[in-house]
Amino acid sequence: MEDRGQEPEFETQSRRRDSYLDRSEVSSCVKYILFFTNLILFVAAAGALGLGIWIQVLKGKVVLHLVDLLFDPSVMIMCLGGSVTFLVAFFGCFGSLRENLVLLTIYHTLVTLLLLVELALVVFVFVFYFSPETLESLNIVPEDALRDAIVKYRDDPDMQDLIDGIQEMMDCCGVSNTPTGYRDWNENIYFNCSDFNPSHERCSVPFSCCVLNPGDKINILCGNSALEVTTEVAEKAIHPEGCLYKLGVWIQRNSLIVGGSTLGIFIPQIIAICFAKQLKDQIEAQTAKWKFDRT
Repeated sequence: MEDRGQEPEFETQSRRRDSYLDRSEVSSCVKYILFFTNLILFVAAAGALGLGIWIQVLKGKVVLHLVDLLFDPSVMIMCLGGSVTFLVAFFGCFGSLRENLVLLTIYHTLVTLLLLVELALVVFVFVFYFSPETLESLNIVPEDALRDAIVKYRDDPDMQDLIDGIQEMMDCCGVSNTPTGYRDWNENIYFNCSDFNPSHERCSVPFSCCVLNPGDKINILCGNSALEVTTEVAEKAIHPEGCLYKLGVWIQRNSLIVGGSTLGIFIPQIIAICFAKQLKDQIEAQTAKWKFDRT
């Protein structure tokens, strides 16, 4: 009689143990959200990278300077951005699908590093506009690197189109963080105002610097002689402010939009980091359960 009373209790404990061992610790929701999100990024990045490489082959261009990277959309967005996204998404996609701790650890680390780099970039922009003396004390002058784009304006049609597009969109001229950034164009061999310059564009600025009122037609010669007259005269035909200066003004006037956009970039990455960490912990818990079952 005593044995019969203990038998059901033993069977109950055994069933509970079997039920515990059969139940997976890995959440299908976390696993497949991480998988499908990275799969989409993986496919999109592969397409962008392939297109960027194809464009570079057609152009026969070699990237030698930082400015070649920053002001060439096919290099910056497609090749560089595609490569980084492809690599990160690969680890996230296959790490979650195969429940591989090594791949998930690499994915978690890479996304964390990207987030830190982006955070550092935001801090850099903040310091550049609100505490420029800090960068000057460290001998860091971002304008020097960007000014190479002025020098190489005619060297690459893609770079030229991008610079023109930025100047037209922001109503600016040149790269400097000053109200007279248009004078940066003196450093271009076609536009500089030296007496020995035989170019027909001497002392001019690109048409993308010009003031264009609604209904006006584009006049490619509207920036003629802008560099040999006073700023007061030049600003009647062109936007004299440098693009970095105009960007700073826009950031100060639209701080809420800038803050919201920054959060919109950071939050998905933070969620991805949390999901990867959670999936890693679940896989480790499931592994520990299997080891317990073998014992």
